[in-house]
Amino acid sequence: MEKVALDDVERVAASGKAVIAADDCTSVSTVRDAITSGRSATFYTSLSQAKAVKTWYWTPARVRETGIRKVSDEEKAKIAQELGIEDIGVFRCNRIECECGHMYGAFEFLQQGIKEHGRSAVLSVFAMKNAAVMRINPPDLLVCPNCDELLPERMTYDNGTYGCCFGTEE
Repeated sequence: MEKVALDDVERVAASGKAVIAADDCTSVSTVRDAITSGRSATFYTSLSQAKAVKTWYWTPARVRETGIRKVSDEEKAKIAQELGIEDIGVFRCNRIECECGHMYGAFEFLQQGIKEHGRSAVLSVFAMKNAAVMRINPPDLLVCPNCDELLPERMTYDNGTYGCCFGTEE
């Protein structure tokens, strides 16, 4: 019988966060409930659970509505060269134009993530191979790196290991 190390689970629970172990159906239902209720949460799921949520959430209509699209090869190259993130996978996001005219996209999102959370935290998300991080209804405050003003819209993003869903139903 394989031993289960609970040190990490205990450490997370002691910090005031919940750790939930459940079957796939319950896990996916819990994520869907957070999305539809508008509550904010971060879930660490199996890849198959994340795929089930994304298949349900990212309908063709929602993709069109949000303007989410694949990050261009040029922007990926800029991310690799200037931010040191070599492989962002198939990253999709919308683009937000600031009043100053600057366009906020994947590069700016990752740049802000590094500034707020540190390079190692951002890189650790992209290093995950057997799990997915899903931020549901995140309370992100986006800041234009050009003029330092808050952007009025939310960033919508999704890739193979990291996704963001907002609680709007079709």
